[in-house]
Amino acid sequence: MSPKAVYTSLLTFLCLLLAPLAQAHTGTHMAGSGLLAGFAHPLTGLDHLLIAVAAGYWAARAGNHGVRDMALFLGLLLAGMLLGLAALAYPALGIETLLALLLTAAVIAVAIAVPEKFAYVFFGSFALYHGLAHLLEMPHQVMVAGYMTGLLISTGLLLALGGLLRHVVITRKPNAGG
Repeated sequence: MSPKAVYTSLLTFLCLLLAPLAQAHTGTHMAGSGLLAGFAHPLTGLDHLLIAVAAGYWAARAGNHGVRDMALFLGLLLAGMLLGLAALAYPALGIETLLALLLTAAVIAVAIAVPEKFAYVFFGSFALYHGLAHLLEMPHQVMVAGYMTGLLISTGLLLALGGLLRHVVITRKPNAGG
């Protein structure tokens, strides 16, 4: 195994171990409709805020402003939310534990086997697992469809912000005056 693959694998494993320490969501939820609570939730957690903006910034590296990769991120977030609904409906299955183990194994395997695809797996696994976690954390008094819609809209806006940030950084001309 090359030193780069070892370094990438160790860094991946370290990130996965440290992720739960972020404690970005404090358990406080916005009262009101599901749409408002879902929209506000990504904005109240530093983990979601930073990763969504970073994913948008990374997605914009390709042509077409990263629309395909941002849509993939949102699709995986939705898939995670649907898994969250299944986990709520069938709690005995332990879907969240199984998913965490599978995602961890997949991220490490891809980091070793195909390091150039690591960012796809990193951002994709974050989106999938976060969709699951956000549905499990969802306030009980809100409407599920509205919550999911608000969460997707807010995350989409954060992705777009990341893409815009990349555009600004790349097109900014250095100050010639010193």
